[in-house]
Amino acid sequence: MVTIDVRHDGLGRLERVVAPTQVLAEQRASALKQQWDATFERRQAANGPAAEALARFEADERTRDAERAVDALTSILLGSLATPPVTGWAPLYDSSDFAEARPTEPPSPQGEPEPRQQDFPRAQLTLATLVNPRAMRRRRQAAEAKFNTAHDGWLYLKRWRQQEHEKALQSWRAALAAWQDRETAFREIQGRANARLDALAQGYAKGEPEAVTGLGDLNLLALDRPAGFPRFWTMTYSAGVLQIDYDLPGMEVVPLVKSVKYVPSRGTFAVTALGERERERLYGEAMFQTTLAVLHILFSGDGADHLRAIAFNGWTNYVDAAAMRPGRACILSVTADKRVFQGIDLAAVDPKACFRALNGSMSAKLAAFTTGDEPPA
Repeated sequence: MVTIDVRHDGLGRLERVVAPTQVLAEQRASALKQQWDATFERRQAANGPAAEALARFEADERTRDAERAVDALTSILLGSLATPPVTGWAPLYDSSDFAEARPTEPPSPQGEPEPRQQDFPRAQLTLATLVNPRAMRRRRQAAEAKFNTAHDGWLYLKRWRQQEHEKALQSWRAALAAWQDRETAFREIQGRANARLDALAQGYAKGEPEAVTGLGDLNLLALDRPAGFPRFWTMTYSAGVLQIDYDLPGMEVVPLVKSVKYVPSRGTFAVTALGERERERLYGEAMFQTTLAVLHILFSGDGADHLRAIAFNGWTNYVDAAAMRPGRACILSVTADKRVFQGIDLAAVDPKACFRALNGSMSAKLAAFTTGDEPPA
């Protein structure tokens, strides 16, 4: 792989461009430089006290980001000591209720009271109606017609409401059946998952390999990692020994920038880069701390004391520049006895010294990074 460090003093930016060929690396570096140049020109157009205050704030924030990145690499082991170990599957049991609300049955229709005959009184018998009986009949017929009209309208509305209610009931019954199917499926999935956890708990009590490695997976998933660190591993267990092949990052996780300062007289940023030797030292320390953190969390979570020892192999992926193809190498290897390891004060130990005291081995390049010798070509 070809690497080119792209630096822009005006913006105080420093990034490493990586590509498989020189031409491609130069193209990527040129594109990044052009992008930064355009940003710098826009920033130069904005000047004044507010712009200067904003630039100072940006410089301080980028310095803090760099410091936080370095702190993350040097506090991996302490972070693992503060992580509660997972000693069983109880926290994973799902006892939740089905979250979807049950469909509500539509209420029965409520209509107006049925019209009554007495609400439409006929004409009263008077002297005038006795003299003119036709008027009496007309008045009675009019009252009867009003009643019949009102009653017919009431019957129509009643039948319409009943029909609409029946349609709503049919929709509700269909929705309820679908809801019950979903609830049943949820309960079945929940039951199978909990039954699986029961089987793992029983298997762990017996020291079954799948359960032992499964509990190890839970503990490793709970372990915090700095940004850019992979989250992949494989484990096997046999006769009290847990073997783990654990993916480690490359040097790209170590920041390039140490600090950024704004220079008002030039209207630019001054960046201080981390030296390569310092970056290599930080990388080596992070790898040793990661190894010890993994051993710690796995031993701490071994509540049933199945583990007698852990054989740790740390692997990293890279690109073989000569063959122009991906490669993979084991850069760290150590076998730790549980009783010996748990007797170590990890909060006060020097990670590299501890790794060596455990008779750990490392690749030649990593060894050169951490001893002060020049790394091999």
